Amino acid sequence: MKKHIIAALLPALIIPSAMACTTILVGDKASTDGSFLVARNEDYSANNPKHFLVHPRVEHQKGAFKSHANDFTYPLPETSLQYSAISDFDTNDLSMGEVGFNEAGVGMTATETIYNGQQVLKFDPYVEKTGITEDAIENVILPRIHSAREGVELLGKIIEEIGAGEGFGVAFVDQHEIWYLETGSGHQWMATKVPSDKYFVSANQGRLRTYVPDDTANYLGSKTLISFAEKHGLYNPKDGAFDFHKAYSQDVENDVTYNYPRVWTVQHLFNPSLKTEIKDGTAFPVFLQPDHKISVADVQAALRNHYQGTSHDPYANANPKEPYRPISVFRTQESHVLQVRPDLPKAIGEVEYVAIGMPSLSVYIPYYQGLEHYLPGYDKGTDNASQDSVSWKYRTLQTLVMQNYNAYAPEVEKAYAEFEKNTATQQASMEKEYLKLYQAHPQQAQKVLQNFEDKVMADALALTNKLTQQVITQMTHDTDMKYHFEGA
Repeated sequence: MKKHIIAALLPALIIPSAMACTTILVGDKASTDGSFLVARNEDYSANNPKHFLVHPRVEHQKGAFKSHANDFTYPLPETSLQYSAISDFDTNDLSMGEVGFNEAGVGMTATETIYNGQQVLKFDPYVEKTGITEDAIENVILPRIHSAREGVELLGKIIEEIGAGEGFGVAFVDQHEIWYLETGSGHQWMATKVPSDKYFVSANQGRLRTYVPDDTANYLGSKTLISFAEKHGLYNPKDGAFDFHKAYSQDVENDVTYNYPRVWTVQHLFNPSLKTEIKDGTAFPVFLQPDHKISVADVQAALRNHYQGTSHDPYANANPKEPYRPISVFRTQESHVLQVRPDLPKAIGEVEYVAIGMPSLSVYIPYYQGLEHYLPGYDKGTDNASQDSVSWKYRTLQTLVMQNYNAYAPEVEKAYAEFEKNTATQQASMEKEYLKLYQAHPQQAQKVLQNFEDKVMADALALTNKLTQQVITQMTHDTDMKYHFEGA
């Protein structure tokens, strides 16, 4: 992050814990290898372990999905596609799916929490009691769609007909494109296709602006999106082209310290030549062509960012009251990067890199779309720490490190970086072997893939356990020296 970052402004307001996520989307011509990248940090509560699941394909299904968050319901699809999900522990694994791929090759991440303008919400408030919310979106949409665009159209239809229970942004990706949808109010929404040569960043704020209703190849929206804004004085055609953000979103004092710094930081990581200042968030570009092509590792580094090397690093400076909200926070539940490589078979061409817990103190593991199961413990854990939960194993290490970040973090970060480097080499070998087998010997190819996954998951856990013991050993010594009371 640049050294001339402006001094902290007013401290951030107290924020509800649900206001928390950072999203990064990268078009295929903006990435180093021609892949589509969809990424997000899911931030909420450190005591909320995630369950990693593969929901099987279900035929002749009946009944309805019922939300755990409110009274929203929606008919189950007659045929539910197989899909992966990372769910909250207290939803019976049936909702709050957050992120995954389905068997048709469609991926999605849901949701980026955003807040629509107070003026528009006076005319069309959120349908809090029965509208769709983050709790339902993936588990309702992903089992039934066959393209990213279809996902946008279905979610948009639900918002218009049933309503949105809160403000959110949702990204969809397939082998051809990325789409991003934002709510405008209880029943208004718009979506745009991410330009193939550009990237997009969002941090708890509506960011979309341009909407061209006649260009349905690149823009979609609610039927009355513009006319509703005109009717209620949110947009006047005499002022120029329709601006979705001006009509339906907001810029408030809190954005200057809570949201703008994160968007600014990522944009300056990918575009060092960019001339913008944090305080000028309303003028940030929506889509940018990067100065250099963006890799999966670049996106992971951005999701791990906490203003390191500057006075705004809350961890190195031991300042929990730092006004600039970092991208990587301790309460991150999981961080993910969806990679879609259209020129490869879906089973290995679609990868979900996930770091459990705080990404700057965690390791990104590749989970392929063709994965059949996770290791035992990936579907375990409650809000009380336990040894049977994979999520808690990572969280335990992170909690220990945060007691003295400067003393313990460097070795953990170094070990995980080396693990990721070695894993990338193993990935390349596995994919090469898979491609030799998958057409003539699909079962053998599948075994190669699953064996790789089992080994990487086990090795990452073994390393985490080793690091945990190292930190405890050092903490024990440090405590001994602090309270030694040795004789004369």
